[in-house]
Amino acid sequence: MSAITDSKSKRTRRPSSEWNRHRNEVPLVERGAFQLPEASDYLSLSQTQVRRLIHRGLIKRLPGIRIIVIMKAECDRFLREQTDLAQLAA
Repeated sequence: MSAITDSKSKRTRRPSSEWNRHRNEVPLVERGAFQLPEASDYLSLSQTQVRRLIHRGLIKRLPGIRIIVIMKAECDRFLREQTDLAQLAA
């Protein structure tokens, strides 16, 4: 572990790559809601495409929150509707 010395306080600190940051270890299938990057992974779409679907009203986000949060049930509903449409078209 390489340490960096702070000249003012004369103490060593770890580089930021070694910090213990909070990581959500719960698998995607067990979560109740997703932020935008996780929702795009769950839906197998890009983040831009998920934003477009929200803007078009095809996916509903949680209101009153600054970050984009989408319920897992909403993602499942969207996927179910898409598969139903694909079966009707076939």
